[in-house]
Amino acid sequence: MAPLTETNLRALNVTSLSGAVALVTGGNRGIGRAIALRLAAMGATVAICGRDLKALQSVEAELTGRTARVFSQVADVTRSADVASLVAKTEAALGPISILVNNAGVGGFGPAHDKSEEDWDRVLNTNLKSVFLVSRAVAPSMIRAGRGDIINISSLAGRNAFAGGGLYCASK
Repeated sequence: MAPLTETNLRALNVTSLSGAVALVTGGNRGIGRAIALRLAAMGATVAICGRDLKALQSVEAELTGRTARVFSQVADVTRSADVASLVAKTEAALGPISILVNNAGVGGFGPAHDKSEEDWDRVLNTNLKSVFLVSRAVAPSMIRAGRGDIINISSLAGRNAFAGGGLYCASK
């Protein structure tokens, strides 16, 4: 990934995220990894979570040296207990979360009539319920601080359905 240049920072009207603590769900791969690396490049302290320990460790190693402090934790953001633990441990390690990026997501493609109720629950819980759970967990400290940003990563699939994407499109 190319570094964020001073020109691009000025274009974004952001000079630095120094002092910010960012939590990126699904930060262990793909778009979440790229977001975590960009936030670190902009000076934020970064926490990531995901379900794959090896992938988390790999991204944590990439983040180390790009930001002052890094925190990672295996967490299933569809479970309230995991979310509570994640937020508590992140804030204990890094301080209050000031930026939340709800990025965790899964697919579940194919004809909807061939999918099970468990498939439906997995997609909706990951792509939709997790946004509620994690946002609800970080909002109180943001409200106390009088500031904070919650960014929800979505998809045009929520507006433009496609064949075989019934579960995914419904979740977006």
